[in-house]
Amino acid sequence: MAQEIREFAVTIPAGTAKATPLVTNISFPERLVTAVSYRVPPGPSGLMGWALTSAGTPVIPIQQKTYIVTDNQSDTWDLEGYLDSGNWQVTGYNTGIYPHTVYLTFQLDLPGTVPSQQAPPTGIGVGVIGSTGTVSTPPPAGGGGVSSSPPTDDTPSVVTAVITAMIKQMQAASAS
Repeated sequence: MAQEIREFAVTIPAGTAKATPLVTNISFPERLVTAVSYRVPPGPSGLMGWALTSAGTPVIPIQQKTYIVTDNQSDTWDLEGYLDSGNWQVTGYNTGIYPHTVYLTFQLDLPGTVPSQQAPPTGIGVGVIGSTGTVSTPPPAGGGGVSSSPPTDDTPSVVTAVITAMIKQMQAASAS
C-alpha cells in the first residue's frame, strides 16, 4: 500500500502542435514513486499524445519526442528506482479540435521509509523496473485489461543505458 496518493487532471487544449507541446507542472514534495496510473477517456482518436517528463527529460516513455497515444484506455505502471525529487511534468500535444484530458494517479511513499509492497498490477502494459533496465513484456492478448502500446526501442540494454545516463545527470546536477 502506498503511503500517499496524488492525483492530477491535465487538459491539453485543442490545436496544441506536436512541435510545440504544452508542458504542465505536476510537481509534488520529494517522494518515492511506487506506481503511476493513467486514464484517457474516449475522444482523442489518436490526436492527443502525452508523456511524463522531468525538467524537459523524458521519463515515460523514455525516448525523446515520443508520446503515449491512447483513446479510452487506462493502465498502471509499478515503478521502482524512479526519480524522487517530485519534479514531474506532463508534456503533451493535441492536434484535434476539442480539448482532451489525461488523468494521473501517483502512488507514493515518504522518503527514508522502506518502499511499500505493491499489489499485483491491474493493467496490462510494459513495466520498467529500477535502474537495471529490466523490461517486462505485456501479457498475451485477452487478459481482460486494456493494453498500452509498448515503446518501440525497449531492449534492456537501451533502457539500462538511458536510465543510467539520467541518474548520472541528476546526480551531477544536484552536486553542483
